[in-house]
Amino acid sequence: MAYVRLDKVKGSAHLESFVANTDLKNGGFIALGDLQADGEARLGTPSGDVTKNLVFHASVPLTYEERTNELDFVLKAGKVGRGYVIEAGDIVSVSLDGIVSGTPAKGAKVAPHADGFSIPATAPTAGLRGEIIAIETDLYAGQLAVIRFAV
Repeated sequence: MAYVRLDKVKGSAHLESFVANTDLKNGGFIALGDLQADGEARLGTPSGDVTKNLVFHASVPLTYEERTNELDFVLKAGKVGRGYVIEAGDIVSVSLDGIVSGTPAKGAKVAPHADGFSIPATAPTAGLRGEIIAIETDLYAGQLAVIRFAV
């Protein structure tokens, strides 16, 4: 499901449009590649490699299908998605299924992962990283990990 809420991301945040060759859920990280033929979107590949140019995937979960909602959203392969260039101090919330390894808890250090966030055995000290500052309950999406980024 990977529900994403942008809690504290600047309204003037730098956005990147990307197109991926696979279906993607919100909340993962995308490595940006070459500019596509449309002159706007870049090739996006799911990645957690902090040495690459990563953006946080948070596409608008708009669907016209009758029995789906925001929790069911998947960006289809070949469609243009939205990626946020993360800055130090940005705060996002993701549903707990967006934490793909480790046990989410307040104070846990997180690292980017292609499918969301991982909680490594050794806390990352360089590159894009973050910390879970709270676990909240959302009536719509259930439990959310609130993550503050450091860069």
